[in-house]
Amino acid sequence: MTVAAGFVARSASAPAVAPALPRRRALLTVVPKGEPQPRAPFAFAIVALMVTGLIGLLVLNTVLAKDAFKLHALQVEGRKLADTEQFLTREVESLRSPSALAEKASAMGMVQAGPPAFLRLPDGAVLGSAEPAQAPELVPAPQAQDAPEPVAEETSTDETSTDETSTEEETTEDG
Repeated sequence: MTVAAGFVARSASAPAVAPALPRRRALLTVVPKGEPQPRAPFAFAIVALMVTGLIGLLVLNTVLAKDAFKLHALQVEGRKLADTEQFLTREVESLRSPSALAEKASAMGMVQAGPPAFLRLPDGAVLGSAEPAQAPELVPAPQAQDAPEPVAEETSTDETSTDETSTEEETTEDG
């Protein structure tokens, strides 16, 4: 069978399609004109929405500005604290220096140790000679000479007694 003959045979066996019917048009009716909707409530709602949005933006801007001031204050405080930390670190380092430690030790009466001696454990031999540290001679501080005590101004007792007697005489004359 050839291709053309097979096509013709198939189309003959296919069911026939019914002819298309004309479409019916939908029934249209006239609708009466409705009352116009008032625009005032819609306009009021839009204006209220815009005002609310603007107030929200204003509050947000104010809060952000306030936080910016807090941030600046905290940054300034952080810088001050960093400077204080750096100063204290330098002070601790200066107090840890060998010369400062030696000065404090001598102020407490400590002396430098002499040459060390070592003990060799396998045979028990002592290497070096251990000598006790010698305290330096203390120079006595000059004592203050006996200075004369300052003389306080003396008030005469006669003046106070005469004042007392004069007040006594006045009270006896009045009474």
